[in-house]
Amino acid sequence: MVDLLLMRIGEVVNSIPFIPIVIILSVVVGNRIPDEARLIMIMCVLGFLSWPGIARITRGQILVEREKEFVTAAKALGVRERIIIFRHILPNILPVILVNVTLGLAGIMLFEAGLSFLGFGVIPPAPSWGNMLQNFDTVVIRTYWWRWVFPAVTLSLAVISISMIGDALRDAIDPKSNSR
Repeated sequence: MVDLLLMRIGEVVNSIPFIPIVIILSVVVGNRIPDEARLIMIMCVLGFLSWPGIARITRGQILVEREKEFVTAAKALGVRERIIIFRHILPNILPVILVNVTLGLAGIMLFEAGLSFLGFGVIPPAPSWGNMLQNFDTVVIRTYWWRWVFPAVTLSLAVISISMIGDALRDAIDPKSNSR
């Protein structure tokens, strides 16, 4: 019952379009709140609207793992459900969760940079990779190339690094991937 309710709530939250919500909030709130509160609001909206994806993946992995033979054997031996969850199911789904969380973090970094680039995120003079890339014309792009190349390269390297860290964590934790 709880599973069904949470998945329906997740579907409702997943149906909310992210970019229009943030743009509407940005216009409604405007410059009435300080920059730190604006950034916290964007992070809360990002977190609220991005949890259903990881919840669906986690639920699917748990449903797959709980039908495996070692879980059935543990139940037949009388092992408590809490121990089955923490000793058998959770270690098997942790690598998948870690990879998806790190990929989600990289995606959220790109969303924030995109929002700031469009002018709906962090407001200058507060630094953000997105607002470092906005308001350039062809003269700035040709003459002052370092003003847009370094923030773009740094953002790309940060996103790629986070993705690679997630992949390395999966390789280190997942017993199935260590086939040496």
